[in-house]
Amino acid sequence: MNRGNVDTEPTVQERDWNPCTKAGWFAMAEAPARNRPPSRSAEELAAMPRGQRLRYDEARALWHANLGPIRTPQLAAVFDDLGEIVGSNRQDGDKVKPAAVLDALPGLGKTTAAMAFGRAFHRDQIDLYGTQVDTADGSWQRIPVVYLGLTSNTTMRSLNAMLCRFFGLPGVNRGNADLLAHRAAECVARCKTRLIIVDDVHFLDVNRRDGREVANHFKWLANTFPVTFLFVGVGLRARGLLDEGLSGADAAFSQTARRWNVLSLQPFEVASQSGRRTWRQLLLGIERELVLSQSSRGMVAAELSDYLFARSSGHFASLMSLISRGCYRAIKTGTEALSVELLDTVRIDEAAETARGELHAALDAGLMSTKPGKTSTGRKGAA
Repeated sequence: MNRGNVDTEPTVQERDWNPCTKAGWFAMAEAPARNRPPSRSAEELAAMPRGQRLRYDEARALWHANLGPIRTPQLAAVFDDLGEIVGSNRQDGDKVKPAAVLDALPGLGKTTAAMAFGRAFHRDQIDLYGTQVDTADGSWQRIPVVYLGLTSNTTMRSLNAMLCRFFGLPGVNRGNADLLAHRAAECVARCKTRLIIVDDVHFLDVNRRDGREVANHFKWLANTFPVTFLFVGVGLRARGLLDEGLSGADAAFSQTARRWNVLSLQPFEVASQSGRRTWRQLLLGIERELVLSQSSRGMVAAELSDYLFARSSGHFASLMSLISRGCYRAIKTGTEALSVELLDTVRIDEAAETARGELHAALDAGLMSTKPGKTSTGRKGAA
């Protein structure tokens, strides 16, 4: 990994890209990896001039806020399944390509996983086929991936406008839904787009007319566009999106349920040996990436294992928020290490804060453990 010298670099900042536009997606997909700030001892920190120390701490704050994605077994399984679906979707244009769906609870990294897969796919396509597409009417930029984020008031027309806006087409505020759809279809074909990621699909309400129209429009897009769709959302099956809002015997007529392949991400669990090993590997991966002058081996993976599970309830987003905010506080307070005492002063999302009391009690009572090799004392034969 690149460990550039932040002592002499100008102050780094957040990368303010919008992946819902072509320029933003390309900036994200083709950006180099961040430079990991070099480790410094407490003595070296104390000797730094003020400006240099400010730049160093700023670089560490940005580094800790952007850790990952960490390739956990859950993420690896999703990548393998998505790779298989997209890689085998090589049907000719007269056939419909099955779609992939990533449906999971909030805070488990669905969007992170989808964007990481899209980024890898983008790079592979550019490496395979180059940056340009030569057609009879000229050369077009290859745009392997499109990323869209739905809103609570998405309509068929606004969805098509999002597609046109991603490609940078002029006049997206003019024209009806059909005209915009055909303009987008032309760009998809000419730019050899092969994957369209549609995020926040749970915003669609199939009990409303607009929601049903957009859900049905996805079928037309799948029939028309030579791409694989990857839909990302929360509770899509429970919201009736797979059944197109049909119920009872009518649900058997849903084409969507036959075309959408549903994948999921699960929270981390410590009820099994394999779950505890996975949790430890995750914490070891995080521990290796921290840049704190007083960090030590086992600080995260051993000393804080139970505590971090109770605080995050096994949800990846909650865990990473706690880690990044804890590191920020450790730097600002000069403690330069993570501890229970320091992390107790950091608040994260309300769902995690609400669940922590019960989990802390179970861990303290020995009814559960995050440590590999241990079994829960409250259940005989736990493995």
